[in-house]
Amino acid sequence: MKPTPPTVDRARIEAMVRDALTREPGSTAAANRELDTAGALLLTPDRGVNVGEPYDPPVMARVLAATPARVAVGRVGPRYHTNTMLRFRADHAAAKDAVLSEVDPELLARLGMFEVASRAPDKATFLQRPDLGRALSDEARAELSKRIGRAPTLVVIYGDGLSAAAINQHLAEFHTALERALAARGIGHAPPFFVRRSRVKIMDEIARLVGAQAALFVCGERPGLGFADSMSAYYIYQPAAGATDADREVISNINPRGRPPADAAGDVATAIERILREKKSGVILAR
Repeated sequence: MKPTPPTVDRARIEAMVRDALTREPGSTAAANRELDTAGALLLTPDRGVNVGEPYDPPVMARVLAATPARVAVGRVGPRYHTNTMLRFRADHAAAKDAVLSEVDPELLARLGMFEVASRAPDKATFLQRPDLGRALSDEARAELSKRIGRAPTLVVIYGDGLSAAAINQHLAEFHTALERALAARGIGHAPPFFVRRSRVKIMDEIARLVGAQAALFVCGERPGLGFADSMSAYYIYQPAAGATDADREVISNINPRGRPPADAAGDVATAIERILREKKSGVILAR
């Protein structure tokens, strides 16, 4: 099966913008203009703007400050305003792009990570068969057996999950901070690596394969219609064959508008230190 093409052809968008600039301000201005086709959307504000005069302005301000959700956007009859509808469609497109795009191999190489794959042979199968994303391919099992020493204290795993965009944007900052935080706590770990087309539970198989005391799996979260670049960090202590989500813990909403990646890396290192000390993770900690 052919790989799924990116939802957004950013090169084509940039070419169209430069063509428009050439016709308006001229070729020199177009050539010198710095473009950011992956950045901010040129849409007018809608939250708190389309509702006219609120009944209680101070309360409205506190509501808007408390959440990035689509609140106080107003309406025209039974419908959204145009700018709200455009923002909704743009966020939906960003979410699809995050799911269907791929993690950049050059980023992984720059961070010194090697790559293996799950049993899902391509992106389409990965999305349709979650079970295949939870198991290592035979080639991956053989590669990890060669590359990772037996019984490391911690195995650090990265995966695309359901947002390659999150990994592409925040992996470098998170991983750099994580390495420092683990070293400061004296926690050694196996060489970090990336598992393409992977889901959370694959960390259990990896931990058992290499005999790790604990496993950390960081991946892109399922995009919402607000943020498409959030990561989650899952960690577990010695997962048994029948381990469930109750046996693992997670720090989620890792992005600049939620928990900043560098701060989240410190939180993760502290949590790893705790589960290694307590020799358990998950709901059992409450007992």
